[in-house]
Parts: sequence; C-alpha cells; structure tokens
Amino acid sequence: MSSRALATVCHIQLYIHDQTAKTHPEGNPLAIIRVPSTSKLTQNQKQAIAAEFNLSETVFLHLTSDDSNQTTSRTIDIFTPNAELPFAGHPTIGTIFYLLKTGGEGSNSNIDTITTKAGPIPISLFGDNKVRAVIPQTFHRHAKTFTSKFTGDVGHPMCSIVKGMTFIYVQLPDLETLGKVDLQTGNVVGDTYASAETMDEGWKVGLVGTMYYVPVNTPGKGEQRHYRTRMIFTREDPGTGSASCGLAAYLAKEVVGGGEGRESFVFEQGVEMGRRNEITVEVEIKGGEVEGVWLSGEAAVVMEGTVQV
Repeated sequence: MSSRALATVCHIQLYIHDQTAKTHPEGNPLAIIRVPSTSKLTQNQKQAIAAEFNLSETVFLHLTSDDSNQTTSRTIDIFTPNAELPFAGHPTIGTIFYLLKTGGEGSNSNIDTITTKAGPIPISLFGDNKVRAVIPQTFHRHAKTFTSKFTGDVGHPMCSIVKGMTFIYVQLPDLETLGKVDLQTGNVVGDTYASAETMDEGWKVGLVGTMYYVPVNTPGKGEQRHYRTRMIFTREDPGTGSASCGLAAYLAKEVVGGGEGRESFVFEQGVEMGRRNEITVEVEIKGGEVEGVWLSGEAAVVMEGTVQV
C-alpha cells in the first residue's frame, strides 16, 4: 500500500471470515478491520486498504473507548475495492458473527445494534449457529426494465433494497442456463458504477449489479422457497446479501407473496465458483408494501492478524 495513500503509522487488527458458509473455503471472504477509538483513518486510507485486500467488501469496525463494554452499538463502514457502500448484506452478517459468535467483543456481548450509512441494524443470534439482522430497507422498484441475452425478454425489473444498492433481477429457465452466465456480459447495465441514468429520480446513486435466479422448488403459501442465484457486478460475487434481500422483497411483494403475509427464502449462490453460500431472507408484506426484511447466515473464521498503515 502506498505511503502517499496511507499517511499514518499504526497497527490495526484484522479478521478474515468466509461469510454465509459453514466451512472454509466455501462462502464469500470478508476482511474486518478493527479500528481503535484512538485511530482516525481517512476516507482515502479506508479505500486504499479495501483496494489492497481486493475482496468483494472490507468492513471497518469502529471500536468504542468504553472499557466497561456497556455500549450496545457499534458503527461500521463498508467498502468495495472501488467505493464505499451504504449497506451490504454479507459484511453485515460477517460483522455480527464476529461480534456475537467468535468472541470479538466478548462471547457474552450485550451489543444489539450495528450502524451503517443506511441506518441502524438490530442484530441477534439466530438458531444454533446463525446470526440475524433486521435490514434498514427502503425497497423501491424502478420504472426502467431491462433485456438479457440469456432470455431475450424485455421487462426484467430493477430494484433497490436501500438507496445506493440496486440490482436487476433476471429469472432464468433452468440451472443449465444459469451456468452459462459470464462475467463479460453478465451485468446488463455494463458499468457497475456509472449507471445512475437508469434509475428513478431521487435514487441516482450507488452501484447496479445483475442477479440471475432459478427457482428450485415449488412450495405452497408460507413454505420456504429455494433459489439458485448468481450476481455479477465488476466481478462475480460468491454471496450477496443485499441483492438477495432485494430479490426476496421483489418476489414476496410482486410474484409469490400475494401482497400480504410473511415469506421465507433460501438463496444458494456461488456454486459455479466453488464458493457456495447459503443466504436466508424473510420478508413481511403488509398492505402490498414491504414492511420488514430479515437476513440471516453464518460464517467461518479463516485468519487473523494486523495491518500496518
């Protein structure tokens, strides 16, 4: 990392997890940088560190100066190698897992909230080994629709789960077609970070990716629904919580949910990359609108160390 980009000298603790997976090397790698309350990293420094790791996302977890550990919230910043994000699902789950399951803040931590640029996220343990987040969603379907070379159809929707995190959702007919999705043409908008003109007024910010999905079961009302997915932006992402939340909200609101009640979804992503993820999303619809979104998953610790900046 360039000394011009990183002007201070300190050691910052690092953890790397495989997210939404039970074992390494499955899942989606995530770097969690523990930033002491006495350290002041600039925006440029954070971006340089994220670019150096070159993972889908890097989290900067800001520690508090409260030695009694009574502060129940933590603030995080989320960066791709190219830009800061207001929210992303797999970094959220990874951070929660670190805080509540791996002893990052003490195994009996009383932390119940993490705060992102998109807002506060209530967090909790979920089941035997998972963690859960209440997503600060502002679900919005944009007016513009898209064509995909894999279907020939016009009308694939574009939705934002929060402002700044937007995805085009393309349903494919079968898993064979899903396996043909390629990185070069997979993102139907082309440039992930220069697609603001495709969004509705008031939403023209952030990135746009394309998520492809195939239903793999046909459950009844209220039964858990399973899908295989792939998500392409500047690269293929093994596991994308934000895109999965948006897809679940779209499906529950407009396709399978009947405009009312709670639906549960499991998205299996990253299989074609050899990095399988399992992402669970629940969506509550009331009065035809998205009332709540819950994201859950698990992680495996890969390594820990320090970063000199």
